[in-house]
Amino acid sequence: MKKTAVITIISGLIFIGAAARPQIEETGKKPMGSITEAELRDHIFFLASDALEGRYLGSKGYEIAALYGASQFQAAGLEPLMTSGEESTYLQDVPVVKRRIKDEPYMLIKTPDGETKFQHGPDFKWIEGEIYPTEGRRLPVVFVGYGISEPEHGWDDFQGLDIENKVVVMMFGAPLRKGEPVLPPEAHKKYASAAGWQNKLMGLLSKKTAAVFLIGDEQIQKMWDKLPAKTRGESYALQDPGLGALIPLICAVKPGMAEAMLAGQHEPLSRLSAPGLEGYSCFELKDTDIEIGFSFDQEPVPTWNVVGMVKGTDPVLSQECITVTAHLDHLEPRGGEICNGADDNASGSAGVMEIAEAVAMDPPRRSVVFVLFTKEEGGVLGSRYFVASGPVPIDRVVVNLNLDMIGRTDAYSKGDRSHYALDSDKVTPELKKALMEVNRRTVNWPLKFDRPRNAPGVGSDNIIFDMQGIPSVFFYSGSHRDYHRPTDDADKIEYDKVEKISRLVYALTMELGNREKLW
Repeated sequence: MKKTAVITIISGLIFIGAAARPQIEETGKKPMGSITEAELRDHIFFLASDALEGRYLGSKGYEIAALYGASQFQAAGLEPLMTSGEESTYLQDVPVVKRRIKDEPYMLIKTPDGETKFQHGPDFKWIEGEIYPTEGRRLPVVFVGYGISEPEHGWDDFQGLDIENKVVVMMFGAPLRKGEPVLPPEAHKKYASAAGWQNKLMGLLSKKTAAVFLIGDEQIQKMWDKLPAKTRGESYALQDPGLGALIPLICAVKPGMAEAMLAGQHEPLSRLSAPGLEGYSCFELKDTDIEIGFSFDQEPVPTWNVVGMVKGTDPVLSQECITVTAHLDHLEPRGGEICNGADDNASGSAGVMEIAEAVAMDPPRRSVVFVLFTKEEGGVLGSRYFVASGPVPIDRVVVNLNLDMIGRTDAYSKGDRSHYALDSDKVTPELKKALMEVNRRTVNWPLKFDRPRNAPGVGSDNIIFDMQGIPSVFFYSGSHRDYHRPTDDADKIEYDKVEKISRLVYALTMELGNREKLW
């Protein structure tokens, strides 16, 4: 049988299977008890099957996964929030375009000494974030030293500086004085580790910075040719590049380019980065700006978020919403092999489906909106569009619980199989306190709250909520050898762990959903 025929049959059977799914009246299960290893396994094996092609953006497999998610929300009794013509639907169209850079980007740096042109590749690398919103703009430049804000430890590189809509230039690492860390050991480790630059960027996301330039240290320069560059191949963006929260353009730049930016300023880079910190200071560069030039082709790509709601029972509190989210997409095939994405993120998507069913059995006082996002990989586009365009006004969203990889254990956690619960105290410490208390009296699973040293990227869909000042938590397995590889398969998932983390998120949803006052 041809693969296309198999996919068509699977697509047609999704709704039949959903309609036959037992409801609470038939099973007699309590809500938390309805979240089982068996049902989670069924979801994950389906979503991570070869027939769904890895659920990559634009694939038939992703369309089937979205229909499957919609069918599960319907079977659980969730309310659809979107409309298509005169009909209600669980599918939110997301206006994504596929873009290809035609020529390598360049940067014109204008300083008091004149204008200098730098080329992508030899001088700088676009490694993350969005380049398209910078088109046609001349951006002021701010040097922020190490880019660390730890005022409680007497160090704040951003004090007195306005960095909104500007280019922020920073160094890797953490400050040393006479060879010794300036910050306390834990804070120093946070920024000096391999993931240190990611920790710095997490603190910048809410500041509406246009771009972040990381000055390559000796190690970065040695591996320069191996650094990933987003100009290679295709990239994806929202059709309107200025829509919603933006992930700033993130570039690695060679020291020579940084020196050119600092030309004519009161301190050269060599003195600003001296080990003794004698000349160290942070400042906005005078009479200096950057223009980024590039050209691209684009075409639309149809895709959807899957959205459903359980209406709260309280006439007042039901106007507030908790969002429980996961991304449904994964990656295109690599080397001819399908990347099934069982942990990333069939596991989190399965958890959201089961939590939705449990919450619908006995709704809390606040409303709960469940979302399976498209295109988290390489752009958090689905969550950006959801936050910017509804269907729930963002000022009604009070917390976000995001499940992105809940099915494995990383190398740092093998002893107790602990799981990461990241960013839970970023907006308010009260969310972390609530999570710890709910965990203690329910599943009591070991949790870690610090970002692992090998964490890829800067976060997940929860960062878009963080940027709006909405408390969020990112449940995360940690990186493992199968991450973003064809070997991330369903038979490697720790199903007891998926069940426990899903039950924990359910219990936290109900706790927050029923509180009179959240924080």
